[in-house]
Amino acid sequence: DCTESSLMPPQADLYILSDVFESSTVARGAAAWTKKLLDDGCQVWVFAQTDRAQREVYIDELRQIHDSDCQWFTFEQFTTKHRLWLCEVDETTVSYG
Repeated sequence: DCTESSLMPPQADLYILSDVFESSTVARGAAAWTKKLLDDGCQVWVFAQTDRAQREVYIDELRQIHDSDCQWFTFEQFTTKHRLWLCEVDETTVSYG
């Protein structure tokens, strides 16, 4: 439950977040989790379709509490040198075959 700041997921090296933009409250909670996980030395990958209404709430919050330079990247721009990957998913180019 991303909306409860006292709750955190179980310990892991890599966290993958997807579809965490159901509401602005969930988006802000996911941003808080992201910051805490990064502060703990974890890797965080976040996947978001370009049409998700609250994804800008998430990244705006993350910019305020973590890094003002946070931005979305495509699959082609992935690099392992960063612990945070904000992956922009263009659903029109995804093959579900």
